[in-house]
Amino acid sequence: MFNGERWAAGFIGSCGVYAEAGLEALKALVPVAAAIPGTLRGTAAARKLEGMIRKAGKESSGLSDPGVEYAVRLLSLLVKKGHFTHAPVLIKAIELLLDQQQGILRVTVESAFPVEASFQNDVKTALAGSSRAGAYNTAVKHIEVMVQLAPELLGGYRLRIGSELVDVSLRTQLQRLARDLQVAPPEGIASRRTRADGGFSW
Repeated sequence: MFNGERWAAGFIGSCGVYAEAGLEALKALVPVAAAIPGTLRGTAAARKLEGMIRKAGKESSGLSDPGVEYAVRLLSLLVKKGHFTHAPVLIKAIELLLDQQQGILRVTVESAFPVEASFQNDVKTALAGSSRAGAYNTAVKHIEVMVQLAPELLGGYRLRIGSELVDVSLRTQLQRLARDLQVAPPEGIASRRTRADGGFSW
């Protein structure tokens, strides 16, 4: 079973001061590897992929940065172990762990309509009052708020705080209402049934 948090911790520990550079290199390499025809699984595939990356790197002098080297090794190991499909999850885990170590909390506000700066400030103020936020185990030193328009929400908003989600969108409220209306009625009402002739039995 793939454990993204464990892989992320191992990668950051190996990279040391080059962790951020390694993460950026990994982000660039994963889409390239995904576009390669064939199955990215097993030792042979890992060696082939690593060889292709290193050849391209020598031609462009792209492997001079230690962070890139760590990313190539990690990518090769993912393929060897048959975990390449988990690369996007791993990237998210690395991002979250690096943010935790630096005390950075990233908040994404998804809204059907443009969000005013005052609301963004309110979000920052509310989260800044806590020494911990979501899955964070360290004090939050800096909060970054990003806004994404999501018309499908109809109204309200969704907050993505680190790895957690707070959903108070109109779309979700309507979905909950629809589910509630599908619940069986109370026993007294449920006992009513339509007769074949169109009458009712009480």
